[in-house]
Amino acid sequence: MSTAQSKFRVVIVGGSIAGLTLAHCLWRNNIDFVVLEAYREIAPQVGASIGIFANGARILDQLGMFDDLLSAVEPLQYGSYWNDNGDLIMSAETHKLLQERHGYPINFLDRQTVLEILYAHLEDCREKVLVSKKVTRVEHYPTHIVAHCQDGSSYEGDLIVGADGVHSTVRQLMWNYMETRGLSREVERERRRMTSEYSCVFGISTQTAGLIPGHSHRTYAEGYSFLVIVGKEGRVYWFLFTKMDRQYASHEIPRFKKENVDEYVAPWLRKPVTRSIAFEEVYKRAIVKTHLPLEEANYEYWCKDRWVIIGDSSHKMTPNAGQGGNSAIESAVTLANSLAKLLQSKHSIQIDDVDLCLQAWQKSRKPRLTKIWNSARDLTRLEACETFKHKLISLHLLPYLRAMLLDKASADIIGAEKLDCLPLPPRSLLATMPYINEAEFENQRGCSWKRGLWCIPFLGCLGAARATMTPLIAGVGPFMVDLFAQGVWTARNGERLSLQQPLYPIPFLDKLLKPMVTCFLPSISGTDPVSSIQMRSFITDLGAVYGIWMLESYRDANSPIEVLLPMLTGCALQLKGAGLWAPIYYALEYFQVSFPQLLSHGRHEVKANRTISLVIAMLAGYYFPTYQSFTASTIDSRRWWNSVWQLFPVVVPALAGTISWLAGKPQPKTDLIKSKEERSKKNMAFTRATYIGFAAISGLTWIHGLRSAPSDSSVLSIFWPGLSGQPSPVTSFMGGIARFLQYDQIISMTSGFIWLGLRLGELKQCGASFSWWQVASAFVGTTAAFGPGAAFALGWGWKEELMNTLSL
Repeated sequence: MSTAQSKFRVVIVGGSIAGLTLAHCLWRNNIDFVVLEAYREIAPQVGASIGIFANGARILDQLGMFDDLLSAVEPLQYGSYWNDNGDLIMSAETHKLLQERHGYPINFLDRQTVLEILYAHLEDCREKVLVSKKVTRVEHYPTHIVAHCQDGSSYEGDLIVGADGVHSTVRQLMWNYMETRGLSREVERERRRMTSEYSCVFGISTQTAGLIPGHSHRTYAEGYSFLVIVGKEGRVYWFLFTKMDRQYASHEIPRFKKENVDEYVAPWLRKPVTRSIAFEEVYKRAIVKTHLPLEEANYEYWCKDRWVIIGDSSHKMTPNAGQGGNSAIESAVTLANSLAKLLQSKHSIQIDDVDLCLQAWQKSRKPRLTKIWNSARDLTRLEACETFKHKLISLHLLPYLRAMLLDKASADIIGAEKLDCLPLPPRSLLATMPYINEAEFENQRGCSWKRGLWCIPFLGCLGAARATMTPLIAGVGPFMVDLFAQGVWTARNGERLSLQQPLYPIPFLDKLLKPMVTCFLPSISGTDPVSSIQMRSFITDLGAVYGIWMLESYRDANSPIEVLLPMLTGCALQLKGAGLWAPIYYALEYFQVSFPQLLSHGRHEVKANRTISLVIAMLAGYYFPTYQSFTASTIDSRRWWNSVWQLFPVVVPALAGTISWLAGKPQPKTDLIKSKEERSKKNMAFTRATYIGFAAISGLTWIHGLRSAPSDSSVLSIFWPGLSGQPSPVTSFMGGIARFLQYDQIISMTSGFIWLGLRLGELKQCGASFSWWQVASAFVGTTAAFGPGAAFALGWGWKEELMNTLSL
């Protein structure tokens, strides 16, 4: 123990969860403290309950008290969401999945019980926790502080910590001190920061028939919401959140009388908390009930000189998300960590040292806290359907946002703080989604400018496409105009096709896509045999590419909206060429998604049902129209199938989404109760079968094309336009289109290989072991033997295998 540590003393005002947690953390760091609690007892029953999430539980586990807490609860497993009429919006095993991800269940219990556990585990330090000590005045000196209590006693220390709740005395006294330091304007802004727009009637009830321990129920309705949580032995923790008539400023926030609670809740008594249980069934069994306004404030100043505030004193949030208490625990831990570092680094602590330490602590802690504070605020308004957007999401879109909601809950947990002086508990190391420091979490995204520099090769591909493909398509334009003016296409076999009749029932679509279909006529009709081989191989390879783009968008880490990137890129490349748009897709995807971040989240997998749905959609919406485009009995029918194929960027996602939705309607629980390893094995098995299937289709098409090629043609003449090909003028419709498609294939596949190389480089940084020479040799050999599409699919599959290995 350093001399500074042995002499430094912290005066903690408030025996709250934040205050007692801080006491534990200071004790473990050998820093002296005293806790001054205004109540006559340290753990009064005031009707409050608290949810301990994984970010708070891990800290309590470090402190050696989580097992005691766990014995007092029935961990949450299932959640149901209801509307105003008692109709089920959805049910989910979110709580169970969060436990699997983060190592700890969600525990709901009396706040009184948590305080009792915290107090009991202080052991001999309990003598430093004093009750009936209401602080009324604090003297702040350059060398120390003195806290004066209502009973006439006083306590000296080096730092005063306000852990005394939303109506913090210490916060008010700190503001008074700040005004003496010339910060009157800042204090005035702080005084106006707190508002209240919602109120909450909450309580604890005895067992209610039909409510099962370990289950939670949320009711979403316009202007109000219910939260009912069933704990151990059927003990019910309940909340009625209601929107007040307006937003109140800090000085006018209403106070509610205890005797008026029954009258206030009367309009909601018959409202359902489940399909068959009305709120009155829970309410009439209440042991204790309280009505309070829900204050909201995230203060700008948490500290000044020897003053500091934590918990609700500094960041009061609405309770809907259950993160208020957990955030208070985290703030206490981080403050103790910062003080320990300060005391270990200096033998003599001056006021400037304390202030710099506290300012650095706030700067480090504020971003994570603000993110959680905003999430809690948003959830309160979502559950009460405050706006049309909230109503649409909560009552209609919620079942389709399960993964997103789960990820948002995990986002509040994954950056959890810890006590630096103690080892991590074994339980936390079993989490399938590892914890990560917030700063480290952001760094794993990589510097934006560095990722931007790695995108330069894609710009090179885009430049090459503009230099080659754009002039070619411009040169083809006049021939296309003449062709449509003639109104007839004559194939090599003499079959004539009218170019006047519509291909699509929608005029706009026909005008947009008919020229694209016409460009394919030389290939699909066999009029240009060499181009036909190249085109057949290219389109088949494009199927593997598009399928992989879709799989990338289906990763567990992604929201459903991510599918828009491959879908919109697919639409664009149909109109302008894959060579122009594939580099743009790869640049955007690479810049946006960091593989180290995916691996740290454990959210890189693609669920088996999504993969199966995509395979079916690709077979029906892509490969079958492609096959028919080249093999149908008449040229006219081939053209019709090609017109169907042109729609694949929209058809494939729509089919896959529909199949996945229909297959997911029953939502069997067998898959949910499987272990993480079993699910990962299943997911990877289907991913493996898919990329091998893509590679096989592309490889067989490549081999068939080479074997059926005219004897006077070579691989280069079929697929390579030549370095001198671009400047030569376009002399015919078929010649121009053939060269355009060659450049289209080469540039788009090259950009895909660059993207794979960058992704493999990221995996190598994460610990994957391989030789770049072996990788390059494998790509060259596979491309020569089976074509670029097969090489791309197998390369992507190998990348997935590496990711799967690294995540185990």
